[in-house]
Amino acid sequence: MSRKKNGAMTSILGKTIKYGDYKSSNAVTKVLYETNYTKFTLFDDNRDVNEAHVEALSKSMKKSGQLMPIIVNENMEVMDGQHRLKSCELLGLPVAYVITIGGTSKQIALINNTQKGWRTQDYLKHYSHKNHSNSTEYKKIILFFKEYKLLFSVGMCLLSGNLNNGRRWDMGVITSFKEGSFKIKNLESAQTTAAQLLKFKSFVPNLVQIVKFCIAFVKVSNIKGFNLELAYNQIKKNSNKFDKCVNQEDWIEAFVDAYNYKLVTKGKHGHKRISIRKEGF
Repeated sequence: MSRKKNGAMTSILGKTIKYGDYKSSNAVTKVLYETNYTKFTLFDDNRDVNEAHVEALSKSMKKSGQLMPIIVNENMEVMDGQHRLKSCELLGLPVAYVITIGGTSKQIALINNTQKGWRTQDYLKHYSHKNHSNSTEYKKIILFFKEYKLLFSVGMCLLSGNLNNGRRWDMGVITSFKEGSFKIKNLESAQTTAAQLLKFKSFVPNLVQIVKFCIAFVKVSNIKGFNLELAYNQIKKNSNKFDKCVNQEDWIEAFVDAYNYKLVTKGKHGHKRISIRKEGF
């Protein structure tokens, strides 16, 4: 790419300046601060504010402050950073912002489409570096996924011990992972369950990629009388039981139904049926 000559013009935050002048203290809009939150307005056609994201962001900002200013136009209409704005208001922090001249709502999608967020691999590489205080934990996460090759959301459910309500992993887990403070609850338990799930992968590979199936397995495997080898055989034969599952309760019931379906209960090779009625889930 050829360099622009000093006489050429460019635009930074809506302000036209000469190349070579960008280092001037008055060339580019400075970062400003405001505590009167009513001065800011949101475009009607911007995406809705996600309260869960505001809550998670607020927890992060409570520790580290506002790391990036929001972008507004000269009318104080927010172009980028509405969640940062709401978090500042929630915490009572001054809002750091910069002004881009002539910004319109049509440019909001363009701003967000051109931003490349960090991928999972980026967070793992960053926090596993020796300079990070929690690097040992993130190195364990890398090794875990290298060995078991599970879907990331499935693996994180196991590593976090977050197996409630069938959620992939709650905002607290997401936030701690992205902040570098994530702690593995029980690595040995996660490894054991991951190894058991890998055996399912050999004959029902699609199911193992579904978090709700994996959570159902963990919960059902704790029922009194559960037999792991029998579960493999029964799920292999009766995987169609999961075809119409929607919520987590459906997946647990389907797992039990598949396990019990046409089960031989008498004789030398008989097995006990399992039941979820007394398990409280």
